[in-house]
Amino acid sequence: MLSICYDPYVGTLGRFTRAEIFELVAKAGYEGINVPVNQAFLGELSSSEIDDAAKLAEKYNLVVPTIGFGNHIVTDPQRKAEALKHFEIVLNVAKRLNGKIIGIWPNLPKNTSREMALDTLADNLSRMLPALDEHRMNIALEFEKGCPIDNYREGIEFISQTDLRLTLTCDTYHLFNDNAAPYDAVLEMREQLGDVHVSGSHRGEPGTDAFDFESFAQGLKEIGFNGPLVSQYHLKDVDSIARSYAFSKKLREMITTH
Repeated sequence: MLSICYDPYVGTLGRFTRAEIFELVAKAGYEGINVPVNQAFLGELSSSEIDDAAKLAEKYNLVVPTIGFGNHIVTDPQRKAEALKHFEIVLNVAKRLNGKIIGIWPNLPKNTSREMALDTLADNLSRMLPALDEHRMNIALEFEKGCPIDNYREGIEFISQTDLRLTLTCDTYHLFNDNAAPYDAVLEMREQLGDVHVSGSHRGEPGTDAFDFESFAQGLKEIGFNGPLVSQYHLKDVDSIARSYAFSKKLREMITTH
């Protein structure tokens, strides 16, 4: 389902409590929320914290299609055991909240080459995928300039060389910084596109920027993309939560209108 979701991000986390975030997101009209598995949102990651998030999702009738890995260590060769231990927690959260996509941002650890980071990422993913298959879940990898997966083209290449079950998170902010043509990029990613992060080209409120959302939507329409669309941007004005939902709703209409 092409659901419209909100990601608690910079300007939201640490500013509002978990309960306040759920309430703000629901009141703005969103159908879902991304749950980042980190201390900022889930505290000590205890079963009671996870249960509280599940209860809030039920209270506000919000789906949780995406789960953020939260701990950016999957590319660190010195922290493989820790990454896999954290994955067990993430998997538990996804099962509890009926999440289907686990989002991972592969950063470049200090004193680590790009090649070593990608090798570590591939090894960790090979250990995660069997459990995800069992629960009909998947992983979406986010590309970003300067990271081991710098752009969507490198993302496609990494997936083709690693495991075709993997998908990509296409963040409009990162796509803009790559100077990529939105329409062409979407058509190239096609079935490897797992979810979309909707952000302004300035990392601010979407729709107040220079990104070509019209051609982006046309591409998503042609490949039959079915979501989710996740608002992820630096929040400054609380009222923009609702405006961002309205913008994403229009974007969805552009994608789904025949």
